[in-house]
Amino acid sequence: MRKFIKSLCEGDKVDDFFVVLQREKREARTGNPYLSVAFSDASGTIGSTVFDDVERLFAVLEPNTVVKITGSVACREGKPQLKIFDARPLKKDDKIDFSALRPVSPYDVEAMFAELESFRKKVKDPFVKKLLAAFFDDPDFVREFKTHTAAKAMHHAAIGGLLEHTLGVVRLADSFSDLYPKLDRDLMIAGAMLHDIGKLYEMGGLIATEYTTAGRLLGHIVIGSELVGKACDKIEGFPETTKIQLQHIIVSHHGKLEFGSPCLPQTPEAMALFRADEFDSHIYQAFRAIGEESEQAGDFTSRVKGLDTALYKTEAAKDGAYSMAFPQGGKVEEPSNEEPEVSDSAPMQDDLFK
Repeated sequence: MRKFIKSLCEGDKVDDFFVVLQREKREARTGNPYLSVAFSDASGTIGSTVFDDVERLFAVLEPNTVVKITGSVACREGKPQLKIFDARPLKKDDKIDFSALRPVSPYDVEAMFAELESFRKKVKDPFVKKLLAAFFDDPDFVREFKTHTAAKAMHHAAIGGLLEHTLGVVRLADSFSDLYPKLDRDLMIAGAMLHDIGKLYEMGGLIATEYTTAGRLLGHIVIGSELVGKACDKIEGFPETTKIQLQHIIVSHHGKLEFGSPCLPQTPEAMALFRADEFDSHIYQAFRAIGEESEQAGDFTSRVKGLDTALYKTEAAKDGAYSMAFPQGGKVEEPSNEEPEVSDSAPMQDDLFK
């Protein structure tokens, strides 16, 4: 029976499959080579430092592949590390549970999507309704959107993570519209639903999330803006001002130039969407960090990358990594023994520039 990375303790024996996240050959002070490797499964990541059989294991431990590791767990600077006795690549006849190797959103996908659709029904502008229909009435788009990750590592980096994050941002956008009635609710909901659609083309991968060529050269912000602009152009009579405002929401939703936005938010709706996106990603990271380190000694977590601070381990946050309230009718899914239906690349890549 598999023991997940999150549950590994010093002295545990390991004989199971893991994803190789990264692998780097380094040189010790003695001049001898060694490897610094990071592995992952659905529960988290663990590091390993390899001093023996370096050249062979360097070839075996190819990043973004699944390997079988035989070894044990040691403790280094207070953190578990894998001590590798042997490793081999995945074989064709190996029977593995892909859902155990890659994080999956804990929420029911269909319940999340149904709630997202309920927000779409609030949109009144006929042109904005047609724009959203161009994407969310497309079966191919919806299939990918339901299973895609929202990030490689920072937040909602799981199968279904993009839908989970988008729903979180839409919920906030709609509530902002209640609190500040002068905000254009149609722009808020549409901008929230569309703000990260470029990620469908930016990243792909069944085993591990990797950036596509378009993702590296353009990024999801530019890709998303272009997708929305082209969809607007196909709708006869679509107001140019509405198109520009929606594109502006997308290109400014990271809020700062140094965070990848080509421009700063310059409309109330864009300002609100930036804060909604930032809040949803940050609160996710906060709860995850506290949940992952809840059993470790000390009242504070280690410094959380992206939040630039350590976090106090409140009792309410210690019971798990996830922060979103369940969608109506939603439930935590039990781990599946079936391979998830996720593409090994960005499948709509060929359609990107049509």
